[in-house]
Amino acid sequence: MKLLLPLLVLLATACSSVETAKEDPAELYKEAIQEIENDHYMLAIDKLREIKNKFPYSKYAIESQLKLGDVYFMQESYSEAAAVYESFRDLHPKHERVAHAMFRLGKSHFLDSPEIVSRDQASSERAIAAYNDFLVRFPSDPQSPEARGDVAKLESRLAEKEWEIGEFYFKRGKSDAAKRRFQRLVERFPKSDAAARARRHLDTGGSKP
Repeated sequence: MKLLLPLLVLLATACSSVETAKEDPAELYKEAIQEIENDHYMLAIDKLREIKNKFPYSKYAIESQLKLGDVYFMQESYSEAAAVYESFRDLHPKHERVAHAMFRLGKSHFLDSPEIVSRDQASSERAIAAYNDFLVRFPSDPQSPEARGDVAKLESRLAEKEWEIGEFYFKRGKSDAAKRRFQRLVERFPKSDAAARARRHLDTGGSKP
């Protein structure tokens, strides 16, 4: 019996700690951070969601939403991360860490976009839009140079896609359609290498791609 008493006390203390954590958003958030540090991302996600659901008016609910986006980002679940960051931006436009959310929104779309030009580039368009929003609001943010660099890469990629489509039309004898594509390319991405090729094509009257 004497041996059982310490064990019972230990179990009671453990149960009490668990109950306390369940009713304390600060403790739950602390546990979620520990799970992230241990690379237990699914457990962290569960705890962060629990905070948002059980304590929606707590400051930890806001922190949990942002951290949830970060966990998805670390997992390379970029579409999920983008959805969370976008929601955070819309719900908390004046939060002290909204710049982080806006940058990561652009970065998530950027990393989710295909490098192969011929594939659907909708994510590239979304990334440019998100990055531009970020750069308008936070032009001097430490992450702004990285955002500008990513935008340049994305614009070059989209310019090449426009060139490919114009070239496709031209080779099939659809000169008017090709011309419209090349004009659009020059207007949207005037500094790109593809735009230089498009100008040469337009200057020659469409005699060659």
